[in-house]
Amino acid sequence: MPLFLGLSSLPPKPDRLPAFTSAMPLLSHRGGSLERIENTLASFRNSASLQTPLILEMDLCMTKDGQIVVFHDNDMMRLCGVPGKIEDFTYDQLPLLLVPNVLAGKVSENDTQARMIPLFEQVLSEFPGFPMSVDVKHGSEEMIIKTGKLIQKYKREQLTIWGSFLSKQSDCCYKHFGAKIPLFFSIRRFFLSWFLSLFGLTRWMHYRESHALLPNFWLFLRPSWFADLNREGISVTIWGMHKDIGKGPNGGINTIEGFERVRKAGANGIGTDSPSLLKEWLRSNPMPRVDRVLTLATV
Repeated sequence: MPLFLGLSSLPPKPDRLPAFTSAMPLLSHRGGSLERIENTLASFRNSASLQTPLILEMDLCMTKDGQIVVFHDNDMMRLCGVPGKIEDFTYDQLPLLLVPNVLAGKVSENDTQARMIPLFEQVLSEFPGFPMSVDVKHGSEEMIIKTGKLIQKYKREQLTIWGSFLSKQSDCCYKHFGAKIPLFFSIRRFFLSWFLSLFGLTRWMHYRESHALLPNFWLFLRPSWFADLNREGISVTIWGMHKDIGKGPNGGINTIEGFERVRKAGANGIGTDSPSLLKEWLRSNPMPRVDRVLTLATV
């Protein structure tokens, strides 16, 4: 087997932590952005109040004065209505978030607490027992190191998956923290695994990742691929694009039809902006293979 493809002659033994130690079929995308303003303490509190096993998903940026904050976009226009980037402002200078049209009547313009951009450390402190998925996006090496140290400070290594879809940032996470914090796939790495799966070679790749966050593009919804990843102790969560996002931002699956497509594909979890809706659907539609991946990951 060619080594330059990241393969070895024999499947290597895993040298990574499992993503989580219990079943997590629900990933609350940005805290559930169809129920509260995305990536806020209010959104994470709303998801936490559902009293169901779930992952709080969030995105991170760094301010001008080196504070790690929870915020998705590269610029601030969509979410705050002002030009510039997070890195152009100190934390104290950050504006309030806008109330999106989809949340009119659910969130008041006068509720300034619900419109604040939170510090990552605030989220870690308030939700110590909740699994989290942390996307460092295009963050600098300094930001990635600070993020990893915060995860370790709060002893969350086995309750957090992190990484970026960008190879440079994903490699930086692994360079500084290795297998100490479970990693999710970069785009390049999941494409390699998917390509190998077409030839039945999924398990011949050396995996440093513990979790796969994949888009719901039909070409990737391959039960045999997901089963092989599960056998490697890698759980699979699917996020949304196109018609399945409903009224949400790109990234969440927010329709019953979308939920069902993912379940039939054999994935272990669904990322949604409507955690309340997905919670109710999961009552009668449990996700497949979750118990199997947990058993394998803890052997």
